[in-house]
Amino acid sequence: MALLSAARGVSQVMNRCEDAKTSGYLDLSDCMLMYIADAIYLVLKGYDVNKCSLKNNNLKKFPKKMIEKFPSMIILNAEGNEIEEIPDEMSSWTQMKGINLSRNKISEIPVCIFGMKNLAILDLSMNNIQDFDVPRLFSELPKLKQLNLTGNPVASVKKDEIISFATTDLVIKLE
Repeated sequence: MALLSAARGVSQVMNRCEDAKTSGYLDLSDCMLMYIADAIYLVLKGYDVNKCSLKNNNLKKFPKKMIEKFPSMIILNAEGNEIEEIPDEMSSWTQMKGINLSRNKISEIPVCIFGMKNLAILDLSMNNIQDFDVPRLFSELPKLKQLNLTGNPVASVKKDEIISFATTDLVIKLE
């Protein structure tokens, strides 16, 4: 029975890779993945994948190879995994517009995010983030429109500082 289930899982992933060839959107959500197999990159070689969902898998590390193989990424959803760190190499995704890293085990705002000048949406809710450089966050992400830090152990003093940067076109969620 487990073998049949595994075969269905592989088939599902391959079907989603085929869909990504025409849509540019690689949806690997809810596939129980512990890592991203090299076969996925081989199947999609030469295709422009610029949106990806890794939502609700069992990833403990962010797949660095994805950064190299899909250099034009603009939307990433890696919500609901067990990721603790985001690799610095992600800073090469300079056209990134939206990142959802909620419900992981991230303890700090990844430094690589500060280089993403086009980032409009950043969701880091339900992680373990306590402290970060608030002025840097807002000065280095000039196009930021939505910031979600709900469910993080951010100190009250830090929350007040974050709120002081709020503008009419910036939605900030802290609670």
